[in-house]
Amino acid sequence: MPAAHVHQILNHYTPPQALDPGFEVLDNRANERPDWYEYWPIRRYLINAPLDESAFYGFLSPKFKLKTNLDARAVDGIVRGANPAVDVILLSPSIHNTAHHWNVFDHGEAEHPGLKAVAAELFARIGRPTDLDRLVSDSRNTVNSNFFLAKPRFWRAWLEVNEAMFRIAEDPADPLGERLRTPVPYRGRRDVQMKIFVMERIATWLLCADGGFAALAPDPFASAARVYKLPLAIVCDALKIAYATEGRPQYRDVFVMLGGLRKMLNFEVRVGDLLGTRRVRPALRTLGAYWDRRG
Repeated sequence: MPAAHVHQILNHYTPPQALDPGFEVLDNRANERPDWYEYWPIRRYLINAPLDESAFYGFLSPKFKLKTNLDARAVDGIVRGANPAVDVILLSPSIHNTAHHWNVFDHGEAEHPGLKAVAAELFARIGRPTDLDRLVSDSRNTVNSNFFLAKPRFWRAWLEVNEAMFRIAEDPADPLGERLRTPVPYRGRRDVQMKIFVMERIATWLLCADGGFAALAPDPFASAARVYKLPLAIVCDALKIAYATEGRPQYRDVFVMLGGLRKMLNFEVRVGDLLGTRRVRPALRTLGAYWDRRG
């Protein structure tokens, strides 16, 4: 079994006792570059620490257990069960929000207008132009909140792209850097810069666009909240997987149709649950039970 060096990031506002003692600690209490959030301590570690080529490394937020229902023991079990050929283990909480979008950049555009164009310009600048209208991301390759473990060769690819973005964003004379530094809407505020939301999508982009990395995604739809959104999200995800593997345009056509009906369909499922509809409530209870199985 490969070794796993899984860290939780200790922020200046997080008491040490709030971390899972089964994980290693990545100390970011100095908060030297708050504008870069988690990228700063991850970057520092990857640049300075010697890495075991066969081991998995991860850098998780203090809220990892709350968001995933996975503790260090559960993560260790996932690593132990992974095929030796796996390069990346995806531990994201339910991806039902991104499932309703063709890819994570479409989702980012919906949440942070302008993100898709900035990301496309970044990829062109670094010599990796990508048609983000054609890119498909699904449950097999989607990362949320940097919740993933990876072997060093993936982390090097990830760091290379993010370091290119870092240099651009740090250049006060670069127009793209200015766009990367622009604060964008986030949870009712506007105090997080665009670069953070682009950075959070780099792992997914690598898995989608590169094709040279093998990923494992256990229970990508396990969720403790908004379970009524899962049925449509799972159907949308299945359509994206079918399109990515078969290429039939009908799969995308139906995906687009369902996306337009998303609010109505989710509302009907939610009402069916509230009313105790025989074909709705038991199905949602079954879907909700996947969350408890992760613990």
